[in-house]
Amino acid sequence: MVGRVGKFFHDYSPIPFVILIYQSLGELTQHLHPDIDPFLIQMDLSLFGVHPTLWMERWIVSWFTDIMSFAYGSYYFLPVILIAKLYLNDRRDPFNTSMFVLVFGYYISFIGYILFPAIGPRYTLTHLYSVPLEGSFLTDVVRDGLNALENNKRDVMPSGHTQIALMVLYLAYRYERILFYTFTPLVVGLIVSTVYLRYHYVIDLIAGAGAVIAVGMHGHRSSPPCRVG
Repeated sequence: MVGRVGKFFHDYSPIPFVILIYQSLGELTQHLHPDIDPFLIQMDLSLFGVHPTLWMERWIVSWFTDIMSFAYGSYYFLPVILIAKLYLNDRRDPFNTSMFVLVFGYYISFIGYILFPAIGPRYTLTHLYSVPLEGSFLTDVVRDGLNALENNKRDVMPSGHTQIALMVLYLAYRYERILFYTFTPLVVGLIVSTVYLRYHYVIDLIAGAGAVIAVGMHGHRSSPPCRVG
C-alpha cells in the first residue's frame, strides 16, 4: 500500500511544480518588462483590420456566453482526464510521454509569459466594448473562480489554453482515440472562447499553436500506438 501511494505521488510529482511556478510568475513578470499589449493589439489590427474581440460582440448572447465559459473552463480538466485514463489503464509509456509533453508545454508557455508579458484585451480594450459578457451563474462561477485562483494576470502570450488544449488533443489522438473524438468539439470551443471571452488577442492563439510545433510533436513517432477504447 505504501509503495503504491509513493509511486502515485512520484508519477504525479511534476504537477505541483507547474502550479507553483505559474502562481509565482504573478509577482515576477510585472517587474521584468513593460507589457507588450500595444504591440499585440497592432498585430491583430494588421492581420484583421479590426479588433477581433470587438468584432465578436455581434455574436454575444447569454446562452452562448455560458457555452463559451464552459468550454474555456474545460481547459483545466482535459489534461487531467487524459493523464488519469492512461494511468488507470496502466499504460506506462503513453502516461510518461504525455506527462513529459504537457509539463514541457507548460514551461514553454511560462517562458513566453516572462518574455512577453501582457494582460489581454479584457483590460486594454475595455473602453471599446459596448456589450457586456453576461450569462448565467456558470459564466459568473468560471470568471470569478479564475480571477481568484490565477495569481498571474500576465499570461496572455502565448495562449496557454490554445497550446495545452492542442497538445492534449494530439496526445489523445495518439493514445486514446475515443477521447480525441470527445475532446475535439471542446477544444474547438475552447479556442474560440479565448477570443469571445476577451482573454486573448488572436495573435496569442497563433503563437500558442506555433509553440505546439516548437515542442516537437514529430519527435514522438516512435511512441506506442493508439488503443481505441
